[in-house]
Amino acid sequence: MKRVTIQDIARELNLSRNTVSKALRDSDQVSYETKCMVIKKAYEMGYTKLSPAVLKQSGLSTVSDKIKTVVVLLKREISLFWNSIIMGISEELNRCGFKLQLNFISEEDEKNLVLPLDLEEDVSGIIILSVFSQNYIEKILKQNIPTVFLDAPGNVETIAHHSDIVLCEGINSVKAITSDLISRGMKKIGFIGDITYCRTINDRYQGYLKALEEAGIEADNSIIAAHHVKNRYYAAEEVEAALDGFPYIPEAIVCANDDIALDVIRYLKSRGVSVPGDVAVTGYDDIEDLTRAEPFLTTVRVPKQRLGRRLVQQLMWRMQYPDFPKEIVIIEVQVIFRESSKKNI
Repeated sequence: MKRVTIQDIARELNLSRNTVSKALRDSDQVSYETKCMVIKKAYEMGYTKLSPAVLKQSGLSTVSDKIKTVVVLLKREISLFWNSIIMGISEELNRCGFKLQLNFISEEDEKNLVLPLDLEEDVSGIIILSVFSQNYIEKILKQNIPTVFLDAPGNVETIAHHSDIVLCEGINSVKAITSDLISRGMKKIGFIGDITYCRTINDRYQGYLKALEEAGIEADNSIIAAHHVKNRYYAAEEVEAALDGFPYIPEAIVCANDDIALDVIRYLKSRGVSVPGDVAVTGYDDIEDLTRAEPFLTTVRVPKQRLGRRLVQQLMWRMQYPDFPKEIVIIEVQVIFRESSKKNI
């Protein structure tokens, strides 16, 4: 049987291909009546790329009554930050008529290239929230299931030709934070974050360097901890070791995320160093309000639930248009200036 195309539907209805394409994508540029007419005709003709959400809106049922499943993969590092993203994913999948299957991948399974059993069943798509090893990623991609990544390995090209990637903006936001520190008279500014881990951490580091360069300040490598460590500075002892390795206490420390920043603040406080009185400290993610009654940390706010929904939207689009070039989507963020960066010089 010949595969039904958008052009076939357009010809049947005497409409332009562009109008039919927009109607099938539920675009606001097409009237409700036209959408219904196009979707019903597509359904009658056996067009196979109709999303459950579009069918439901038009009062139709899917060709199969079986609910389709999207698998979400992440490491065992669940936190309230990830909960918010997963909530957004769940809400959007529910709206689209899909079921969410959440799978936590252990270090052992990642090392031994063991995939969840769910991938052997009827899975429509995959959303990957954690940064896995290149071998594990390749094993996933060999399943030939539409896949969207949140973040990517430092060498993003390794997956950019195979899957869509959603990234949170990091260069301009961290540059703005670092530039603000400089505008307050600070020049000895350190950085902590494993830039080998993922693209977004590297972006934040580049934003830090760019601000220093534009201000004519040479980066002091002795107060930069950007190399690879086992736990990527998510372990307090790694943060403490980095600070102990600094030959002097910087005027400010730009941290790759809030977890690192909070460990920095705790350690400095234990050594009698106040923040921001003695040292300014900044983070990224805006999860600091989970640990304090009063927001204190200068950071970058990530729209977590909207980010989760956007991951699903990208996956739905990829499932409908599998042959289109792969995309890297940048999600805008918001810099939040608070007390922790207001050191007086």
